[in-house]
Amino acid sequence: MSIDPAPILVLLLAVAWHEAAHAWVADRCGDPTARELGRVTLNPLKHLDPFLSFILPVLMYVTVGFIFGGGKPVPVNVGALNSPRRDFMFVALAGPGSNLVLAALFAVAFVVCVWAGVILPDVIPDDFVQAGYREVPKTLEGAMDGTFTMRLLYWGVFLNLLLAAFNLIPIPPLDGSRVVGWLLPAPVALAWYRLDRIGIFLILLFFYVFGGFEYVWLILDPLHSWTSDFVAEAVHWVSPS
Repeated sequence: MSIDPAPILVLLLAVAWHEAAHAWVADRCGDPTARELGRVTLNPLKHLDPFLSFILPVLMYVTVGFIFGGGKPVPVNVGALNSPRRDFMFVALAGPGSNLVLAALFAVAFVVCVWAGVILPDVIPDDFVQAGYREVPKTLEGAMDGTFTMRLLYWGVFLNLLLAAFNLIPIPPLDGSRVVGWLLPAPVALAWYRLDRIGIFLILLFFYVFGGFEYVWLILDPLHSWTSDFVAEAVHWVSPS
């Protein structure tokens, strides 16, 4: 069974982009810790973690058939931030926010490739044309089974949207939990942040006991639908008539 390298390459870029965004915003907000450790980089080797990036995904796939993992957490010295609680939230949101930006860039790249002729249209039967066939531009969904370039662009959109949706879940230590921490009173917020220590178990409990996949899809589905509709509209605008 062959393995498609396209989603793997996209994941490496998406994780590096995500973690580098955390590090860059932390540095801009007053904490140079991650920058001094060389984490403001798109080099994926700087952001991979032996357990989270390799051992855990393999164990999850072998045991339950679902891949779950992550990159090496970016160290943040909250006390060094200009406004600790607020900036800690900004640092967290930089991750999923960066993935949304990257998904948009992949979507634009797909449209440009259609315009440049790199992605060729489908030829389909058309009952309304006497010749019997017509050319229809490829859509984002139709790219998944196409050439390597098409698959790369499709996964670039989908996986970045998935990472953004997943990380916005408000469960420690995911990025969405930092928004909750910012909203809570200070003493309660401190206890909330301490849940990071058992965060991996909270996430597994959420997904495999409380059906967390459905909640991820509630975020992912509208994001994916909106992006697909935008790309389809843009493709028709740039395609030859």
